[in-house]
Amino acid sequence: MEQPDIAVWPDEYVAATIQPRQLFLFSAGSRTNARRDLPDFGSRIQVYLWAEHDSVPLLLLDRPINPLSSDLQVLMQPTRPLQPDMVYHLRTSLPPPDGYHLFRMQRAQAGSNHLLIAHRWRVSSAPPDTQAPRWMATPAVFHREYSHNSEGINNFVQFSFPVLDASPVLVRATIRSARQAKPVVSYLTPWQNQLGIGWFSCSGNFTFALSEYCTVTFEALDAAGNRSYATGRPISFQGPAWPGNSPTSQSR
Repeated sequence: MEQPDIAVWPDEYVAATIQPRQLFLFSAGSRTNARRDLPDFGSRIQVYLWAEHDSVPLLLLDRPINPLSSDLQVLMQPTRPLQPDMVYHLRTSLPPPDGYHLFRMQRAQAGSNHLLIAHRWRVSSAPPDTQAPRWMATPAVFHREYSHNSEGINNFVQFSFPVLDASPVLVRATIRSARQAKPVVSYLTPWQNQLGIGWFSCSGNFTFALSEYCTVTFEALDAAGNRSYATGRPISFQGPAWPGNSPTSQSR
């Protein structure tokens, strides 16, 4: 199986079933060939979910501008509800072979030259989810790190992620610092109940200056598009110190 050029959230490992108004996050790293195509999702390139008796276009909701990130991101949602208990495949309007390189592909059968899009989900038949994610506490810094490894530099801050929801959750982070003229916006996918901001060896969503003071606003978005803010005001925090100024790994 070939590696994906555009990453899709949720993938089959995050969710086997999706909501009728499911959110989809598409991300393309700096080293992918498909990076040039992602900004055209929702305009020149139509993205849609196809089923045997249905085809639903995806509507562009957000295309955050983040000059400090290694990834481009696009948030989309079906223009109308998907049919319950129906299996949908992710497709684009690009004809083959141009469309083959966009997403993770798999061979139709051993020895075949035909490729099939691997992203497919069954739509939940449960009542639609209308409950917003519930923040149980204010996210707090519990780890800062600046270190070098064979892959590059770690320069990040990890926050706790005290959220309850019945479905997978994305977090829209809005980061502000005196060094940046405009806010930096990035969608975070929680990992091991953590939210990471910064640079992680060879990719990331923010580049901290030495012990930089910043603020961040966290907005949780669940699979059905329900939203809630962690707090009513930005959270203040400080980026990692660099070697020679303090230990390379710091806790809160």
